[in-house]
Amino acid sequence: MDDTDNNIRFSFRSMENDVEVVIQGPPSWVNLYRERIGLEGDIGYVQNINLSSSSLEGDSGSESVENQLPGPPPDPSRLPSVVRVVGDLDVDQGMKDLGAPLRSDPDLADISIFLDEMEEDPEPLSDNISGDPLSESWLQIVLNLVVREHGHTSLSVGEIDALLSDKIPKSGIDLQIFLDRLWLLGRLERIHGGDETRYAPNPSWLEMN
Repeated sequence: MDDTDNNIRFSFRSMENDVEVVIQGPPSWVNLYRERIGLEGDIGYVQNINLSSSSLEGDSGSESVENQLPGPPPDPSRLPSVVRVVGDLDVDQGMKDLGAPLRSDPDLADISIFLDEMEEDPEPLSDNISGDPLSESWLQIVLNLVVREHGHTSLSVGEIDALLSDKIPKSGIDLQIFLDRLWLLGRLERIHGGDETRYAPNPSWLEMN
């Protein structure tokens, strides 16, 4: 069999580094260049493309029928164009027009008053895998308020400590260890950057009881 009848396409994309690599040709040639640039092994995606001889010669041939996308080819002329002046987009107004609640800065004092006025402590979460289901329940209430009432996605360790220091038996390094445990369990997301580490709730965890 002619080597040109068994072509492959190697694709690799890194969103984090804004890098996209596509190498196409005979397997031996593709694998040689993958090794040269350090992308050999299980990295990326390899696809058989089986180019026809007419395609390789520059004729109107293309990929085999089995590799063509279903449906008619895309027609860019049918896509509506939206022209805006750079920097002219008002995101807040757009959200308001859609009826979405606007993001507001959480008032820690108001949240603290709300917690103090609760008639009784929350029920401990039924899942005791964290080792302290009552503290986890208090944290769940606070993050629910921040996400659903204010549109924020996270709180810093210091903010959590200020709100819950008199509600749970954890503060300072003990609180940090507890939050990291919940992160390892997949219940929180840890966000680095700024002055302090921040924690955001996993949506499924907010629904736990």
